[in-house]
Amino acid sequence: MPFLRSLRETAPNGDRNLRWPIDGLAYVVAFMGPLSAGPIVGVLAGDWRAVAIGLSVGIAITFLNAWLSDKFMDPWIARFQKPLQKGMPRALANVAAFAWAIVLCSLSMLAPVAILGSAVRIRTP
Repeated sequence: MPFLRSLRETAPNGDRNLRWPIDGLAYVVAFMGPLSAGPIVGVLAGDWRAVAIGLSVGIAITFLNAWLSDKFMDPWIARFQKPLQKGMPRALANVAAFAWAIVLCSLSMLAPVAILGSAVRIRTP
């Protein structure tokens, strides 16, 4: 599921009659997760600088991930689309996709802490 271009352009070798092996929710998490995870750290800390840093890093991560997905991942997935239709390979591919999405979210969340250091302290009730 491409982000910047259509699937017909990013994976021209894909079989349109087969289901796309990666679940759509993995794409939603990978693209929307960093956008929302980065500012959450700033909101929890009550620091608007951290919100701005988290949002900008989240936007950058989202567009970089979209470019990487369109350029490399979609053609690679289309190449192995038929073997990924079976149960276990499909499950493992989806686990890898969700793991990648979690990594992107965590990078977005850690960016304000890495840039601002100890100035970002999460308030606990």
